[in-house]
Amino acid sequence: MVNRGSFLFVESNTTGTGEQLMKRARVLGFEPYLVTRNPARYPFLKDFVAQVIEAETRSSDELIGVAAKLRRLEGIYSSSDYFVEAASRVATAMGLPAPNPEAIATCRNKWKQAAALQRQSIAIPETRLATSVREVENILAQATLPVVVKPVSGSGSSGVRLCDSAAAAIKAFESAKDVLVDQVDLANPDILIQQYIEGKEYSAEIIAYDGAVHCLAILAKHKGPAPCFVEVGHDFPAPLPEPSLKELASFAARAVSALGLEFGPAHVEFVIAESEPVIIEVNPRLAGGMIPVMLSHTLGTSILDMVIRLYAGEGFTPPGASARAGAIRFQVVHKSGKLKRLGFSRNPDPTVPEAGLLKSEGQEIQIYGDFRDRVAYAIGIADELNAAAAAAQRVIDSIVIDVEAATEESVDKQVGGASQGKWNLHPEAMKLLAPPIEISRDGRLLLHQATIDEAHLVMLADQGLVSQPAAADLLKHILDLQGEGFQSLEGRDAPRGVYLAYEAELAARAGPEKAGWLHLARSRNDLNATISLLVLREAACSISQGIGTVQDALLQRVEEASRLVAPLYSQYQIALPGSPGHYLLGVFFALGRERQRLHCLLEDIRNCPMGAGAGGGTSMPIDPLKTANLLGFELPSFNSLDAVASRDHHLPALSLFAGVSILLSRVAQDLQVWTTREFALIDVPQNLAGGSSMLPQKKNPFLLEHIKGSASTVIGAYVSAATAACKAPFSNSIEASNYGCSPLGLAEDALKRAITLTSLIVRYMSFNVWSMRENLEDGSSMTAVAAERMGSRGVPFRQAHTLIGEIVRGLSLDSCVAERRSDLASHLADVFPASLEECRDALRFGGGPGKSSSESQISVAKALFRDMQLKCQDIRERWAHAEMHRKQKVKELINKHRTA
Repeated sequence: MVNRGSFLFVESNTTGTGEQLMKRARVLGFEPYLVTRNPARYPFLKDFVAQVIEAETRSSDELIGVAAKLRRLEGIYSSSDYFVEAASRVATAMGLPAPNPEAIATCRNKWKQAAALQRQSIAIPETRLATSVREVENILAQATLPVVVKPVSGSGSSGVRLCDSAAAAIKAFESAKDVLVDQVDLANPDILIQQYIEGKEYSAEIIAYDGAVHCLAILAKHKGPAPCFVEVGHDFPAPLPEPSLKELASFAARAVSALGLEFGPAHVEFVIAESEPVIIEVNPRLAGGMIPVMLSHTLGTSILDMVIRLYAGEGFTPPGASARAGAIRFQVVHKSGKLKRLGFSRNPDPTVPEAGLLKSEGQEIQIYGDFRDRVAYAIGIADELNAAAAAAQRVIDSIVIDVEAATEESVDKQVGGASQGKWNLHPEAMKLLAPPIEISRDGRLLLHQATIDEAHLVMLADQGLVSQPAAADLLKHILDLQGEGFQSLEGRDAPRGVYLAYEAELAARAGPEKAGWLHLARSRNDLNATISLLVLREAACSISQGIGTVQDALLQRVEEASRLVAPLYSQYQIALPGSPGHYLLGVFFALGRERQRLHCLLEDIRNCPMGAGAGGGTSMPIDPLKTANLLGFELPSFNSLDAVASRDHHLPALSLFAGVSILLSRVAQDLQVWTTREFALIDVPQNLAGGSSMLPQKKNPFLLEHIKGSASTVIGAYVSAATAACKAPFSNSIEASNYGCSPLGLAEDALKRAITLTSLIVRYMSFNVWSMRENLEDGSSMTAVAAERMGSRGVPFRQAHTLIGEIVRGLSLDSCVAERRSDLASHLADVFPASLEECRDALRFGGGPGKSSSESQISVAKALFRDMQLKCQDIRERWAHAEMHRKQKVKELINKHRTA
């Protein structure tokens, strides 16, 4: 792709489209940069969406300095309300397309905005400004309750509260003053007290350009419960008559024009009151809350691309009329604490092209009463709005969420199922081997268990081994458990393992008679063997994707790095002139082989153990092929003992993981040496290094040591698993099935850590061009090529080698570099390369670093990378297809026997 120059983003929103904008900028051919005073605010930066520049973003002068240093800067934009003004001032100073900074400043100050709209006779709520509690009390003495308290310069409903009493308003005023300090470290002493307007809320999405204001869409909003104003959904088009939509578009456009916004996007929020629409606020930026993504699907053109091109000076063409409807739905959390589990328990159907998580498991959650409470979203697209909304809501309803409350809550730990009564472990043994269920630890196991149950029950019902109504009822309860995130099992004692506690819960819900059919023709042995393969293939595919991330980082640096000259080392001694690109390509191809081996392993995981029972099969006429296909396997196991005894995929997988980690540790070792002052070939940026607690001058590239250290964990996991399996009997055994498989998770986590850190270092390290050439300038590294040239002219190579060796040894070490090189050139005349580049480019055979050879290698590398990415995608699609088929069969069975 042609490099179209740089595009600078000034800070970003954290949960909306900021990340997507940077990704789209790269797709469009721009090099995205994010300037921020605090990179930690943006978890998505771990995915390398932009090059990060740390600077004081509250200073226009510092931002202008950053912009001035960027090569071929084509555009500047901010998706954050708090920095749109700064971005417009910097863009204006740089002569780039931008809205009027003064208009942005007026718009961002909602007190000034209200005054400007009033001057143009545009309806707004009655609005007063308060800077102290005394002023709040004076305003409330004259106002009609309820009122809305909001920060003058806020965003995303932060600090916005509906207050029906003076006490509530004063409390909201005090909280609102600090809300922006908590989020972006900005002072916010001014607070608005607004009349509350009853009515349905809407938004208009606007683009202003070349003297015209274009309304792209009118959306209907869905809000969470008062007193907060959290947006939990959006519908497009708003379900209003066409004439009304046109009138509202004109009304919103008038508000934008009244504020002097003549360029760029605007997000206009308004309420339709009894008599007329009333502007709530105008935001001089692209809508948040995934609205642009939804509109891109409905309008058939990328809104994000449209904005990037607009700010890059490429103009604006309004999209055509929408042929489809769209809906966004969000999931919010309702209590603070640690997010132990978050995920979708169902795969989106084709009517939901986008669904994602906004928080991560393990994250501490706090209830704010604003956009930060949202943890997931789904976007539905269909021909009719009702269908789109229903599709998005189905996915949101499937979310599994578990928040560990900040305060201890009582948990019912009663064990269900009378059959467990005779298996009461000694308390000390139970504490060690069968601790109470924790969803954060056991949730993945339970999810795989439920997945297998779906396939097994569908097969049993199809074979007539279990009545369809009984299977349907059990499946409904299993889906309920999944939808609840298995929360009813949290804290449950499991003296005989997680599975029997899970089965007891099903028995309590469906009744022991129905639940008793679930375990027909199977054992925990084949269940555990199947779960271990499901876990393994997920881990292997995840590592393959991670390797792809490293390869992508390598490829992004290779072309630039191949043009440079750097030493090629042999046993840490300079051998020949090469290039850093040659080194990166070598790492790329080595990783590619490891990735290919992983894919071979994944292709080999084709036999499903279900049906093997305890190791001797079953007398029931089951269809193990059907169960296998419903779980994404090709075939059942051919031998029941092999199915439950073998864990032979785990050891090769751990061996491959170890191979990848060893390779990455070798690369990290090289890079660490190259950062030393003695080598000084590369430099690691400040945000990927650390300092010394004692030595003020010291810069530690310590992430490289974490990469090297991770290899020891992965190798240890392999040795642990191999040792556990060694001398275990060839049948089901705890040594092989538990201790032989459990190290996989430890190895996967350690390797993912090494992969992520390697990708960061490769992507952001810089090459010290002068240092790379310095130790090559004496010409000694070019003598091998000179000897080969002599050989090509009829001088036996060994003779040429000896002759040149004597010349090199005869050079005076007291002379300067230029003199030594000149002496070599005079002795070797026309066989001595004229420059380091000529010497490097002469090494074009045998995969050397020469220009023509490197170009061929890059071409091959890109083709291999595409093939590997497609293979990885194909593997995942096969599993997804099996999942969709299984879910469809489950749904059909439940619907067929649904009772009123």
